[in-house]
Amino acid sequence: MSATPRSGPPRPPTLRDVAELAGVSIKTVSNVVNDFPHVRESTRERVQEAVLQLGYRPQAAAQQLRTGASRMVTLALPSLKFTYFSDIAQEFIDEAQLRDQTVVLHSTSAGREEERNVLNGFKRIVGDGLIFNPLRLEEELFARMERTPQPTVFIGEHLPESLPAGCDYVKIDNVAAAFDMTAHLIAAGRRRLGFIGAIPSPLGRQPHSSGSLRRDGFHQALDAHGIARSDAVVQEVDDWHRPHGVQGLEGLLTRLPEVDGIVCANDDLAIGALARLRQLGVRVPEEVAVIGYDDTLDAPYSSPPLTTISPDKKSLASTALDLLAERIQGYDGPPRVLETPYGLVVRGSTPALPERKDS
Repeated sequence: MSATPRSGPPRPPTLRDVAELAGVSIKTVSNVVNDFPHVRESTRERVQEAVLQLGYRPQAAAQQLRTGASRMVTLALPSLKFTYFSDIAQEFIDEAQLRDQTVVLHSTSAGREEERNVLNGFKRIVGDGLIFNPLRLEEELFARMERTPQPTVFIGEHLPESLPAGCDYVKIDNVAAAFDMTAHLIAAGRRRLGFIGAIPSPLGRQPHSSGSLRRDGFHQALDAHGIARSDAVVQEVDDWHRPHGVQGLEGLLTRLPEVDGIVCANDDLAIGALARLRQLGVRVPEEVAVIGYDDTLDAPYSSPPLTTISPDKKSLASTALDLLAERIQGYDGPPRVLETPYGLVVRGSTPALPERKDS
């Protein structure tokens, strides 16, 4: 009786298949695939041609068993619906590709329990290490943890001062950045200021820590320039998407109709506020100046183009990946906390500053 042919998709090509086609040993194919030196150039080209012809790809699981490293890292972000996190994800992917690494992208938009799942190492660890931007986890959870389950670098703002072993932290000075935003508006002659971006705590989750820090920077700038906090308004919103910028603008105008400068906790809020100001016929920046935070890809194309804080996203990605690589390679020192730079990008949503006269 003849055997029944095996059904289903064809098996993927293997190292043996490549070796047979190229006329070399399996070891030689492995050396070429892993970019080891001391392979004759003509042999390398023959193997690469066979790899291309067969469509061979190394299997990450097998590579990890063989070398202890998959060259894959997981990037866990709160939600790709936020423009900033989409931009950050692309920066990490671009930087990782330069290092011959693959980024596995994970969203914790399901909420706090999903963030706990990530912090605890997932149900099954994927890749060599983790870059994680938590948003909803309480500080006590970090305090109870002695060590992260895998090499980890945290980014974002929602983190305590003391961290468990096995991790590092890369951040931006949000207070200083918000101070600079507010000082820019004050230097432009604005005195009736509002801040859009505080999150009310009764929503059943932790407020945006970045919102609290940016609000603090707003207040510090008022204090430094002799403007009473009571003369300014901190406007709460339910979240940080563009419709919430519309919501925040309407609430701010109700409480401070004569507002002439608005600091927004992110660009999406600012773009929503700009849209509502246009609908109301309010001229920007002549009557009201607006400034955002994140320098998202849409910021230069808003109407008018948005003045914003521009975090150095490339530096953030490269610094985080550098620290993670050191952890993966065995560094086991205490947690390191590094700050990456930012700049203020001035565009049409704020007035030009008066020229300084040399004394």
